Amino acid sequence: MRRTSGRALLVFLCACAVHLNGLGNGFHYDDFHSLVDNPHVRSLENIPLFFSEPSTFSVRPENAMYRPLLLSSYALNYALTGASPSGYHLFNTLLHGVNAALVFLLLLALCQHATRALIAALFFAVNPLSAETVNYISSRSELLMTSFFLGACLAYIRFGRTGSWLCYGMAVAGGILALLVKSVAVVLVAVLILCDWFLRDPRKWLGQWRYYLVFIALDLVYIFSTRQLVGKALLEPVRGFDVQLWTQIKALIYYKMLAFMPVKLSVEHQFFTADRPGEGAVLVGGIVLLSLFLLLLYRGPRVLRFSLAWWILVLLPTLVVPLYVLVNEHRLYLAGVGFGLALAWVFCRLLERQRRLALCGFACYIIILSCLTFQRNQVWADELSLWRDAAAKGPQMVKPHLRLADALVQRGRSTADSAAKQVYAEAAEASYLRALKLRSQHPGGRNNLGLLYLNQGRLAEARQQFQALLKVSPDIVPARLNLARLSMQQGRWKEAAEHYRQALEYDDTEGVAQGYLGYIALQHRGEPERALEYYDRALAHAGAEKIRLLLGRGAALKALQRPEEAERAYRAALQLDSTYVDAWFNLGNLYRATGRGSAAANAYRQVVKIGADADLLSRAKNELKQLKP
Repeated sequence: MRRTSGRALLVFLCACAVHLNGLGNGFHYDDFHSLVDNPHVRSLENIPLFFSEPSTFSVRPENAMYRPLLLSSYALNYALTGASPSGYHLFNTLLHGVNAALVFLLLLALCQHATRALIAALFFAVNPLSAETVNYISSRSELLMTSFFLGACLAYIRFGRTGSWLCYGMAVAGGILALLVKSVAVVLVAVLILCDWFLRDPRKWLGQWRYYLVFIALDLVYIFSTRQLVGKALLEPVRGFDVQLWTQIKALIYYKMLAFMPVKLSVEHQFFTADRPGEGAVLVGGIVLLSLFLLLLYRGPRVLRFSLAWWILVLLPTLVVPLYVLVNEHRLYLAGVGFGLALAWVFCRLLERQRRLALCGFACYIIILSCLTFQRNQVWADELSLWRDAAAKGPQMVKPHLRLADALVQRGRSTADSAAKQVYAEAAEASYLRALKLRSQHPGGRNNLGLLYLNQGRLAEARQQFQALLKVSPDIVPARLNLARLSMQQGRWKEAAEHYRQALEYDDTEGVAQGYLGYIALQHRGEPERALEYYDRALAHAGAEKIRLLLGRGAALKALQRPEEAERAYRAALQLDSTYVDAWFNLGNLYRATGRGSAAANAYRQVVKIGADADLLSRAKNELKQLKP
């Protein structure tokens, strides 16, 4: 028992050690909408809400998912370590260590062969394929689900050996918790059947059927409860099921190559769909898979048949259900247990014949994998390094070029060096153009390129990009809003108003379009009553623009000779941000206009005290001079 615990601890420490250099890494793509910008995960009080509202998963309604335990882990993480990414990375690293130890304990329980279990667990622990799962905070769903999944398998095996109903209850609890993290846990019952097949006499294997019923019932309850989300994936697939089949046959061979030689890893692999079974890669892949299946079915060792079946069963949900991303490294995380077991079997056979050669070979292999993992963690340092790597390895993929361009723009904003800003802007422009060369009417690419031009003052080029996109896709609201903003900059407010109205035909724009229509009505049309209506409608949908909208509403109320209501609007804006100098300045103007000189002076002094806007600071000082007796 002590030796088993020591080996499990060794595996845990190795798994954590190879990822220590990733603790300082940042957040990445989906992390921002599901974690960084998601207000729900900033309070433990929201945990009950996670179990009833899939919309709490993200600030984007279209990304709703039912993963309550994952969100609960985010909330706990935030409560313990705050918003710093290092706390989330530490949590992920420890989870990976726990999973590696569970792999060892599970395979030891299955095979009763300590060396084989240790080799497989070490392979799982240091494999660079785990880098995405550990470094990408949103992949915690895979880590956490794997913990409960492996724990359920281990408890079920112990139930089979001891007959302890406590162990069976723990297996059921593990299955429930796994489902509450990620839907792919529905394959747990199939894996438990596989474990029974591996451990039991074939004549007694099917006699276990009654123990599977609870797990089948859990799957049915889960699928029924989340039918809207599951149904969307099945009834509105992103590609036809025939194309999915041919593509995933090719993907299985690709996954095997990645598992054996985890080099040239990327967050976005250069991998394309297969439209027909006659394509070379599909045909070869199908023949290889069929040959491997038949060989193992009739002649292969039982452990290799088990490892292949584990691999296929765990990948089955993503093989069957069409997803936007064709292949993904984190999908291989739990599946890697099967591949690791097969690899361990090979090394153990070699140990029996050439012990020294086998030990040296395994040691070298583990060291090489550890170094590759260490290097891969460095690639995940930030968005810029991650997408620069992906764009270099996948030059024909649109997404890496777009993400790289966005990261370059963001890096340019964060630097004060004007020369560096220009370098980043030029590199971003080149990346956007490469993406558009691959897909000329990509909405994000053309819109973001136009926005880059707009921020650089290249207005004619910006207008060209927005108009080219809207000509093909008039419902792209961000491009419509950007074109309206451009028109406002050029003083073409009538044209801007038309674009804002057209944007509202497709979306509520979170109050942005209504707010600018209110501004136009007030400042250009001289219609304060109409402006007030727009501002009220905008506030009903307001997102991040609420302070500015309250300021506009106050100005409209002032123009309508309703000073008390205008004051309340300005005060409401200051409650959201007490340092918002525009609100203090407008409040001072309101007090001055209504003969409240002392109150006006106090408001202007706040503008001077904050001093965030040079123009308002100068104007506030002039107003204070005029207010002096």
